[in-house]
Amino acid sequence: MDRLVHHGEVASFRELCASVLTPQTRYLVLDLDRTIHLGRDLGEDLGWELCAYQGYGREHFERIEDRQQSGKFLLDWDHPRKTARYLGRSLRIWAYPGAYYGFWGKAAAHLGWLRRQGFRHFITDPIRAAQRVPQLTLLRHLQTTSEEVLRELAQHIWQRYEHDQVIDRDDLAWVRAQCPQIEIVLTSASPKPTVEVAGEALNVDHVHYSTLDQINSGEAKIKRLRELCDRVGEPDIEIVGISDTSRGEDHCWAHHFTRVVDINSPTPFPAIVSSDSPLREVHSAALLTRHERDRRAAGHTGYLDARRDKLTSPQTKLELTREDLERRLGWLLDRVNALASAPGQITGDIAYRLAVLQETSANLVRT
Repeated sequence: MDRLVHHGEVASFRELCASVLTPQTRYLVLDLDRTIHLGRDLGEDLGWELCAYQGYGREHFERIEDRQQSGKFLLDWDHPRKTARYLGRSLRIWAYPGAYYGFWGKAAAHLGWLRRQGFRHFITDPIRAAQRVPQLTLLRHLQTTSEEVLRELAQHIWQRYEHDQVIDRDDLAWVRAQCPQIEIVLTSASPKPTVEVAGEALNVDHVHYSTLDQINSGEAKIKRLRELCDRVGEPDIEIVGISDTSRGEDHCWAHHFTRVVDINSPTPFPAIVSSDSPLREVHSAALLTRHERDRRAAGHTGYLDARRDKLTSPQTKLELTREDLERRLGWLLDRVNALASAPGQITGDIAYRLAVLQETSANLVRT
């Protein structure tokens, strides 16, 4: 790539877009969960909301729904039998998927030896591989009720977390005014009701979501984009992708897009990509939520959300050219190329070592 920029805290999404969009940008591709909102997975929330809706029954759920502020469970201790029925139903659906992802996903993310075992088992990152079990469980569970109910629940979730939004409808209207040629794509591993409700609220041009036949994650997002947006893949088409890249799910965007931007990310885009990538620039930024902007405007010094402690964006701006990156990462690039070009099939151990080296590239450019 030619340029890597860590913006630190950015005043607004519009300011960020002014530095990454050009008159030649044809597609702006946005992730949904944890990108549009700080720290929120709306697709996962839909699954938990449906558990409460079915476990309590519609009438009782509507009476207590406003108690659901965050978290997975909606508890009503004034009605212990209804609560016990709801919890029992939820555990039957989610106990195994939760334990499976807890082991291969969350535990492997913190234990190096377990993550390496996961690479040997899956021959890919175990965190992303383990996501398939809860994703498929969610999609099967959603089939137990009507699309009308799901859309209603998805709309409630969207409204509930309005204060956590970092990108809104007015922001995207501003983007269109600046770049009339642009098409805006919202692509997510979340299910159809969640993504459609978000797409309508944001007024995007295209929505791509998961189905039981196809989880819209990783390289599948690129495949879907090529199917539904006719000019993707043409050499002169400029594409900008913006994602929180949570768990590294969207790191593959760097091998297909012109510019990639990670916002509010715990796992920034790596600084080393394949030699045939069209990537020119990587950007990283911390974008404030609506609530944080309001607190800052009111003069609060501690306006940042506590969830930001887990994120990695620096507070000061850092800009590196291609020459700067070569000086910092040249030795690391040699090691990546030596592994990637080794004869024979990629094994779990090699995949693990490549992943660690790429993650190292993201960390080194910040120091």
